[in-house]
Amino acid sequence: MKVHHIVRSLRWLALVPALLLPLSARGQLTASGTINATLINKNGIALVFDPDPSGVTLGGAGSSAASLNLGTIAAYGTLSPGVTLTNVGTSSFTVQTYFDVEVIEGGLTSTSYTLSAKLAAAAPTGLSYVVDGVTLTTAAKHIQTNGTYNTNVQHILSLVVSTAAPGAGGPTVGSPLTTTLDFTATSN
Repeated sequence: MKVHHIVRSLRWLALVPALLLPLSARGQLTASGTINATLINKNGIALVFDPDPSGVTLGGAGSSAASLNLGTIAAYGTLSPGVTLTNVGTSSFTVQTYFDVEVIEGGLTSTSYTLSAKLAAAAPTGLSYVVDGVTLTTAAKHIQTNGTYNTNVQHILSLVVSTAAPGAGGPTVGSPLTTTLDFTATSN
């Protein structure tokens, strides 16, 4: 029995130094692996509305669904900041403001884009919406044919207002009028 006890004691004595050695001295175990990742890069463009320093503040600026509020307009009197009166005639007056459009591209060989715009529905009676001198209807019209990507491009929104009385070709007076303008950028 003493031999068995001596062998067991020798085993413990041999094991204790091994446990006290640092991990590096005992040898580290390492495993490695590989992940094969696949990326599919899609090309595309995005249209973003930004406020112009000369124009009104946009709601939802920096997005593709911004809003522009001209405030209360009249042929005479004070207008909202960023809105200017450009023409007062016997049958109409025109107010305007500036806004910027940025078309962002990625992965394209195209160096420019065409910008078009249209009214989502017919304009309210007595109002005409004009962008960069182009009168909008419900059919898309080219606003810009050689736009530069990744830069803010200034545009002018003009609103021509008939001075005729409501019911005689003029717009409703004293009520907010809302119109949606749809813009489309197409790579050239």
